[in-house]
This record gives sequence, structure tokens and C-alpha cells, in this order.
Amino acid sequence: MPRIGFRAHDFGSFDSADALGRRVAQTRCPAFIQLALKKVIPSCRPWQEWDEEYISSMAASLKAHGVSVAIVGCYINPIHPDEEKRKDEIRRFRRSLSLTGAFGCPIVGTETGTASAAGGYSIATSDPRNIEIFKESLSQMLDEAEKDDAYVAIEAVARSHSISSAQRMGKILDSFGTDRLKVILDPVNLIPYAGIPESDGVPLEVPTEEAERSFIRDILDIYGDRIAAIHCKDYRLDPETGFKIGDLPALTGCFRWQAFAEELRSRAIDVPWLLENHDPSTAGRTAETLERF
Repeated sequence: MPRIGFRAHDFGSFDSADALGRRVAQTRCPAFIQLALKKVIPSCRPWQEWDEEYISSMAASLKAHGVSVAIVGCYINPIHPDEEKRKDEIRRFRRSLSLTGAFGCPIVGTETGTASAAGGYSIATSDPRNIEIFKESLSQMLDEAEKDDAYVAIEAVARSHSISSAQRMGKILDSFGTDRLKVILDPVNLIPYAGIPESDGVPLEVPTEEAERSFIRDILDIYGDRIAAIHCKDYRLDPETGFKIGDLPALTGCFRWQAFAEELRSRAIDVPWLLENHDPSTAGRTAETLERF
């Protein structure tokens, strides 16, 4: 049975961890979340001022409401084209790693970055040089993880990020011989923008179950036991453009989440699922449905 949690900032913005904890507990208690602190509590201290006492107090406020942290979200741009800004991004991630004990969660997650300084799409992102830059950044993050008994979890995104396919992710995983490197699997993020191809290479508006299962099995063959968490949302293809609309709440698009759950179970992969892009008023019911899969 999947274990379902939430992305904290989908509940909105709050002025304290106590207020966040109260709101999450209204949907589910006990509960677990992915916590990107600045996104959900904009008034929190700058990351440079975070320390054990401050973060521990945040975690304690959440725990008082039955809410724990499953992933610390620190979504940086590890291939930022400005070297000084890139170094600052890595320092921010390393600070989160150093405080995993205070968060009560050993895993810090990030995506893999874009060559756009503004954070959007850039055709330059796929350049092999950016893969090397990403590996340089990741090496520094993993050095910190080793020191802090923590884990770095990276998430691939089709087309727009430096690690844009399961195959590219596989090469990264093979490059680092440490169990400190994990992955966050968002299957919708990995679906190509034109959809999942059928056996003849052509995508359909809704892929056949055979094509979707093959796509997922190929990913899981690569990711294996490195998966730290699942991001759970949905998608459909735009009937006008044919391109993926990939930010729908789970169970409102065409992804077969029950078949996905069955595939995970057959491989004994039991990790937290975190709902994304959900409506807090219906998140509890969505979680209950998914947990029956």
C-alpha cells in the first residue's frame, strides 16, 4: 500500500511552522511532508542564519501537530551559468545537509538545473558541458552529505533540466560510487513532452497500458534501490499542440497510478509518495484513493 504525504507549499504560505502544522493536520494526522522552508514560510530567516536551534524549533512545532519531514526541499540551480551564483546555490544546499539532524530527516532534494539564469528553459541546458558542471556541483554536495550522515536526492525533468531522462540519470548514478546519492522519481516529469511513444515510435493521446508499463519498467530498471521518494501528480497531452500538460493533480489525468503502484510492489520498492499540485481541500481523499492501490 503506498504511503502518501504532501508537498508543504501546496497548502499555501504560512507565518510559522506551527500554523503550517495545524493546516496539514486538518487534512491528515499523522502526516509527512516535503518541506521547502522558504517557499512555505516566506518570513523565515535567510538560510545563512539557520542553525540547529532554529531548525529544531521548526521541526518540533510540526511534530506537535503530528507532522514529520520526509524530504527537505532545497531546489537550487547546480548548473547556474554565473559561477559565483552557482557557488552560492551549492552553499545553500550544503547548509540544508548540515542541518538534516535538526530537520529530523536525512534527505535533501533538488532538481538538476538549467542553463537559464532565470530558471526557465534553455536549449543550452542539454550541452554535455553542463553535465560536467552538474557533476562538479554534485560532488561538492555529496562531500557534505558524507560528513553529515545525510543523503542527496536528485530529480530528473524531461527536456528542461540537465538530467532530462532516466538514461542520463543512470550515467550520473554510475559516476558516483556512494550510497549518499539517491533519486526522487517523478514519473510525470520524465514523460517526454510529446508523450510516451508506442512500439512504432509514435505517441498516442493516451498511451496504451503496454507502452506506459514499458516506459515505467525501463525507468525502474535504472533507478532501482536508489529511489528515496515518489512525486505524485498527473498529466495529459494538449489537444491543440500535442505537448504535455504536466502539472495536474494525481488521478485527474491519464497516468495509470494503480499500475505504477503494482510495479513498485513487484520490485519491493516501498518509499513515501508526495502529492504535488494538489488542492488541499481534496488532498485527503486523493491520498485515501491512492493508498488503496
